[in-house]
Amino acid sequence: MGVILGLLTALGHATAYVAARHFTTAPGGPGSRPARRGLTLLALAHVWMAAVAAVVLPLLWPATLGLDARWAAPLAGLVAAFSVAQWCLLSALRVLDGSRVAPLLSFKIAVLAGIAAVRGEILGPAQWAGVALAVAGALALGTAGGRIGARPAAQLFLACVFYAVCDVLILATIRGAEAAAGLDPATQPWAAPVWAVGAVYLCLGVPALLLLPRFGSRRPSDWRDAVPYAAAWLFAMVTLYATFARLGTVLGAILQSSRGLIAIALGVALAAAGFEHLERRVPPGVVVRRALAAVSMVLAVWLYVS
Repeated sequence: MGVILGLLTALGHATAYVAARHFTTAPGGPGSRPARRGLTLLALAHVWMAAVAAVVLPLLWPATLGLDARWAAPLAGLVAAFSVAQWCLLSALRVLDGSRVAPLLSFKIAVLAGIAAVRGEILGPAQWAGVALAVAGALALGTAGGRIGARPAAQLFLACVFYAVCDVLILATIRGAEAAAGLDPATQPWAAPVWAVGAVYLCLGVPALLLLPRFGSRRPSDWRDAVPYAAAWLFAMVTLYATFARLGTVLGAILQSSRGLIAIALGVALAAAGFEHLERRVPPGVVVRRALAAVSMVLAVWLYVS
């Protein structure tokens, strides 16, 4: 079941990237109004997700769970790190195809290696091989279909940094909630993960509301077009948290990295269908290079965590 959840997470992420690309590249209404900003999507989508969490979270709250630093502290860090990561990702998706962005997010393996080195941890040969493969895959993706500009490259790097932090804090939040509420993950595997998703997105609703005066919108079309991204992302988060709870962040990261291959397949299908505002049509050789680079990213994750 955990493997299926991990693959569903990858599918949800790849779908969300396409939805984000649609929001930030398609005109938001009649006429020639410029494409909408990533921060607008960030605000609107997270208000939608917070609204769902506000309705569902009271139904999910364990009766034995009270305010406890074991889950509250990592939850606060998770909300902060995730906010920065999402802003960086959505900003990059304004100018880059999802089929390039999704595999590059596996570059966080190199970020994790850097964090480990700073903390004085010793990495084995397989881990360094994984790091080298991730760097090589990132360089290949960076040149397949045109070079990535300095600004989106920096945004993707920061996204990898903060998503790496999120991976650690997600599991810490789940385990903290289980410990504080006395939940048994063996008999109640969904309780803490789904509760954690609701808690995170209810908290994220606060900064989203604060963004509305400047980055929000009064256009019904903008709110409507934010729904596909919000739905796909919230689905992916439920399956991701459940995957981490069942399999841990190690195997979860391997399964999550398959989103790159899924995103490339979606990109080919969308370009062939004529949706070139979602995915630019590229020569077959570029698609093959991107696919090989995405495979190298999956292998890099596998080597690093093996």
